[in-house]
Amino acid sequence: MKRGFTLIELLIVVAIIAILAAIAIPNFLEAQVRSKVSRAKADMRSCSVAIESYAVDNKHYPPIVAPNRIPPSISGPSCFQPGTLGISSRFIWLTTPQPYITSAFRDPFISDAVKFAYGPNGVILPEYDTYDYVDAYSGMPGGALYKISPTFRGGALCSGAQWHIVSAGPDKRNCYGGGQVDYGPITNWGGCDYDPTNGTISAGDIVRIGGGPAPYRDTLRPAWDRVLNKKNF
Repeated sequence: MKRGFTLIELLIVVAIIAILAAIAIPNFLEAQVRSKVSRAKADMRSCSVAIESYAVDNKHYPPIVAPNRIPPSISGPSCFQPGTLGISSRFIWLTTPQPYITSAFRDPFISDAVKFAYGPNGVILPEYDTYDYVDAYSGMPGGALYKISPTFRGGALCSGAQWHIVSAGPDKRNCYGGGQVDYGPITNWGGCDYDPTNGTISAGDIVRIGGGPAPYRDTLRPAWDRVLNKKNF
């Protein structure tokens, strides 16, 4: 006489599978996040080499304005989304005519479905289709951004350094790496440095800076200098 499994035995097997799945799925998702963090840092490292190489050849860092937009604007035609504007256009300085990098990198924390990063308030941030690149000189008198919006911000634009690159990070919110006080507490809280010890998926941007401390002239809007690890007044 053949004997099958009893209901209790089947329930035990199902329970064991459920327990294993409960353990495996979170670990798999965390591994995905860690992989994206590593990729973002690798992209930024490649970009930083390209940025510094550009500066050696041109005596200044790539400006924040898009080279393929007339009149000048901080966003031009997106490198990833045809028919839309995107900050990815800022990286064209590094791809054309001299290819310091072969193409603009896509922030791995921006999904194909959403197409753009979320802003500090959790709403989609139009045009933020990849890493946020900013240079300090553009926000100084004579700089490209200053000509569009004449407000002296300098290093306050980019964490107190000469330039920075910002990834939205695992929370998928690009908070510009934080900034001057009038950005508001939500932006500066969300723009803190991402740290996996706070949880693999936690608040904070992944930020890379370079070029050393930048000039800054506005004591009402202090920026955090990630080079000197202090407020840059």
